[in-house]
Amino acid sequence: MKDEWFHSSFILPKGAPMQRSKSALVLAGGGVAGAAYEIGALCAIDQILEQHSVNEFDSYVGTSAGALVGSCLANNISPRTLLSVLDSPAFGIDQLEPQHLFSLNLPAALARIRHLPAALGTITRNLLTGQGVSLFDLAERLAPSLPSGLYDANALEGYLRAALELPGRTNRFSRLNHELAIIATDLDTGERAIFGHPPLEDVAISQAVSASAAIPFFYRPVRIDDRDYIDGGIRGTVSLDVAIEGGAELIVCINPMVPFDNSHHLPGHAISDEGVPQIGSQVFRTFIHAGLHYHIKQIRRRHPEVDIILIEPSRDDHVMFHDSTMRYQTRLTIARHAFETVATQLTQHFSRYSELLGRHGIMISDRQLCQDLIDLKDLGDDFGAMRSIMMGDGALSRTPAGLAHTLAELDRLLGRIEGSGA
Repeated sequence: MKDEWFHSSFILPKGAPMQRSKSALVLAGGGVAGAAYEIGALCAIDQILEQHSVNEFDSYVGTSAGALVGSCLANNISPRTLLSVLDSPAFGIDQLEPQHLFSLNLPAALARIRHLPAALGTITRNLLTGQGVSLFDLAERLAPSLPSGLYDANALEGYLRAALELPGRTNRFSRLNHELAIIATDLDTGERAIFGHPPLEDVAISQAVSASAAIPFFYRPVRIDDRDYIDGGIRGTVSLDVAIEGGAELIVCINPMVPFDNSHHLPGHAISDEGVPQIGSQVFRTFIHAGLHYHIKQIRRRHPEVDIILIEPSRDDHVMFHDSTMRYQTRLTIARHAFETVATQLTQHFSRYSELLGRHGIMISDRQLCQDLIDLKDLGDDFGAMRSIMMGDGALSRTPAGLAHTLAELDRLLGRIEGSGA
């Protein structure tokens, strides 16, 4: 996080009472890595909040991976629980496993094979008649035989539906205690679709999330009521305007995707030397990041009364760049990395965050977070101990990880009940 991440537009008059402003959490996309980063960052943010939690924002706006995380937060599923399900079942929610994310789109692939004989016939005739076939011609001829996506997001939809249909949760926007907006893109029009808002307020949350997360070519488009939807990030990785239209005066935005600053690379280690995957990643990140910062610039110009806190990796963050955004195996490493880097920046800039958030009636303390960073330095690769710290019990606890998790959740829930005066 850097200084430009802070945006303060007003000063509270001396002696004025602190009132809780309407707040929103806006979560961008970024694949499996993006979701893991957001979970780790949210655990750090949750730890620094004194009397509130990240489950108590007034509204949530999520795109792609952010839609998955945001829909869970709006259902009062804490980031601690989300951290746990990256590695094991928790509170009735199954562990998030590869089959939930990478279900092959076999029916569509088999259906498209019917185009293959005609394509091969045309290619063969061109070769026999001496017309030749370039690589572009080959790709064009074979394209109709390819499926609309390598994977099917229905498995993700089913996983989330099962989690949201557990007692105390809901798969319906109208039954939430918080506002939730999920951003997707209408494939046939190219327009932004906002699930949770009319006319898409009656779509199941799990369906909306699968539509928002349907990365083009990676996932097949998701069809809902005869309309096809793809990744909401195509229209911009965040939608701050949706939060502002809902009345938010304070917005916390988490964006996992930034272009990598490789300007000081060693000989032979330029991004172009790494091949097509890294070039593609840098192009995608640059496109997304430029759009995000332009969007924020316009929002700040039009709504100077709104405070925006942007949390994202630094431009020289090797961990967030050098692995594929869809690599499942690195999820725990990235969650820990996000917790440590965001916690470090929160503590380093504590006075500025304290002043800004205090004007919105939100109190913070960095005491426990500082201790967590000290404990993590001596930890190693023990995920059980790491999870114990990130879940908020504040030390290298000897309590079994499952029990520590349960106690942390119980403490959070009791705190909410006490705070409401029940």
